[in-house]
Amino acid sequence: MHRLPKRRGGQHIIVFLMKRTPAFALVAIIGTIADIVSKWFVFLKIKEFETITLVPGLLNILRSQNEGVVFGLFPGKSTIFIIFSAIIIILILCMYFWSYKTLFTSDIALGLVLAGAAGNLWDRIWYKHVRDFIDLHIGEKYHWPTFNVADSLICIGISIMFFTSFLSERSKNKS
Repeated sequence: MHRLPKRRGGQHIIVFLMKRTPAFALVAIIGTIADIVSKWFVFLKIKEFETITLVPGLLNILRSQNEGVVFGLFPGKSTIFIIFSAIIIILILCMYFWSYKTLFTSDIALGLVLAGAAGNLWDRIWYKHVRDFIDLHIGEKYHWPTFNVADSLICIGISIMFFTSFLSERSKNKS
């Protein structure tokens, strides 16, 4: 647990946030922009139903719209998903600001998850669906549902959190 320096009034909070915020904010901002710009570019340049093969038998670019959540579940509930996404973003910000952990990887992980949530929220607000375009598959037999940069950022951020906590617990048990 990180001990805050002894300072008068709210100074210790400001010092604490200044040490941590750049990595978290930079990852969240760059990730959100990368997601929005990638969707804009793909949906501007690629026609509906057009497929661009990047790696034959593995990776395509394919425009897709998801009105639901994971794997297209619960379509047509845009307002509920907007509210849910906003709550998730608030919870991520609370987790970040209320935690006293100073692990750089935790800041990066939360920034990635925040960026993904913000990118998909942007789509839900402006388009009433999430724009997906990454088509990952193995041959013709095994297809993963189409996803986007925001979905990737969320998965990477959660994976970092999982492995960081797993490795942290493992090192504590060895001590």
